Amino acid sequence: MNIRPLRALIIAGIVLATGIWLSATAISQLNDASILQRTGVETTGTVSQKWIVAGESKDTSHRIRYTFQLNDQNHTFERSVPIALHRVVHSGSNFRVTVSPQDPDLHEIFPGQLAGTAQSQLIAGLIIGAIGVAIFFLGGGMGFFRREEPDV
Repeated sequence: MNIRPLRALIIAGIVLATGIWLSATAISQLNDASILQRTGVETTGTVSQKWIVAGESKDTSHRIRYTFQLNDQNHTFERSVPIALHRVVHSGSNFRVTVSPQDPDLHEIFPGQLAGTAQSQLIAGLIIGAIGVAIFFLGGGMGFFRREEPDV
């Protein structure tokens, strides 16, 4: 038994599984964005705090804590926000929030937030999945499934 096809099969499987997981998560987020677009209601969010987390990437380091009201209840969340948004808000700033009437966890604090993130993640998942398939074929993964012909 040749180890190289087995190694290619294992690596390709891990990479492909990662790509499938990213793509499936992105499809779920796109579905959430679609639900929010169809059924979402607008409310006003109010920033109570903003900060930067040292040592994290620029995409996740700029955070705000905010509250909005839905169905006569206050809901408070902490989220990473784009740097441009972080720069213009301060404690007490108000902004538009689009929220699902059934699920306050499903909301976006700027238009297109959910769909934009999901689209980028879907593209990344598809690329990673394609890399997994390429590793499988280029790494000799098909050799793992070949039958050895007995010598006569």
